Amino acid sequence: MSRDYYEILGVSKGASEAEIKKAYRKLARKYHPDVNPGNPEAEQKFKEIQEAYAVLSDAKKRKEYDTFGRVDGMGDQGFDPFSQARGSTRWHEAGPFRVGVEGMGGFGGFEDLGDLFSQIFGGGKPGRRQPRPTPRRGKDQELSVEIDFREAVRGTTVLVPVQRQVRCTTCGGSGNVKGSRVCPACHGAGVVISSERLRVKIPEGVRDGSKVRVAGKGSEGGAGAASGDLYVRIKVRSHPFFKREGDNIRTTVPITFDEAYLGGQIEVGTIHGPVRATIPPGTQSGQTFRLRGKGVRSLKTRAYGDHLYTVQVAVPKVVSPAGEEAARRVAELYRGNPRDGLPLGL
Repeated sequence: MSRDYYEILGVSKGASEAEIKKAYRKLARKYHPDVNPGNPEAEQKFKEIQEAYAVLSDAKKRKEYDTFGRVDGMGDQGFDPFSQARGSTRWHEAGPFRVGVEGMGGFGGFEDLGDLFSQIFGGGKPGRRQPRPTPRRGKDQELSVEIDFREAVRGTTVLVPVQRQVRCTTCGGSGNVKGSRVCPACHGAGVVISSERLRVKIPEGVRDGSKVRVAGKGSEGGAGAASGDLYVRIKVRSHPFFKREGDNIRTTVPITFDEAYLGGQIEVGTIHGPVRATIPPGTQSGQTFRLRGKGVRSLKTRAYGDHLYTVQVAVPKVVSPAGEEAARRVAELYRGNPRDGLPLGL
């Protein structure tokens, strides 16, 4: 036996007709030439899948194959779903395929294969008047893009590559050209994969994990229905200084001992630029102050959040005689131990 049709479809020898059909539909989608352009291995696999289903879906051929390990006219020559008529075979249309029904080169009972493939990729049943196709909205698509913290806060425009399923313009989505020939552009599927680069506007204040909707840039709809939408999921890179909490921004600002003790004016960096802020006398290390309206603009209310900065008293690293004397004088200012009252254990 040159090839095992059951193994090709991934089913057991006792598989039912429904199981064989289900396996075929799954593999046909995966290895279809339009999904794998320029991939000869996928194309060969696709042909093997068609050949296997052509035999196993037909009770007479399946019985012959199970008995002799081959089917006359197929086992040694292989199977090409895109071939033209050979010998005395007569052909008729079955969905997107030209299907042999008589003669040495044909495959009796293959009408079901063409019908099934047309259900998967579009087309109609042979010899029947087709009902008007039901309009079906195209599928939504999603991709991710990473942007800087600054771009998320202020807004930006990104260029994203998009692959989407669109109607084949060569055959108009029918899968056939000139009435009967399989469309060479889409291989009878009626759709092709279109690649393009889109400019997507990222609004000011977008958060990490949020989505930006681009209307009509998903897969095209069927029978004149609307296309799906494209959703761009945003990933925001962290910032070493600014930390976002909702629409507020938090930072830590070092101050000197004299600024904490005497008070004074300091410059605080915000996402909107530097702001002069007042440090009141007697400020404690770890104390937090608020700059209203200096945070991130809300996507919902369009109002700006606040900037919260926490001061941290910086101790000089250089020890000198003058510094030691100054530290002793500072120590005299404390009226008690600042750690009194704190627990020393559980």
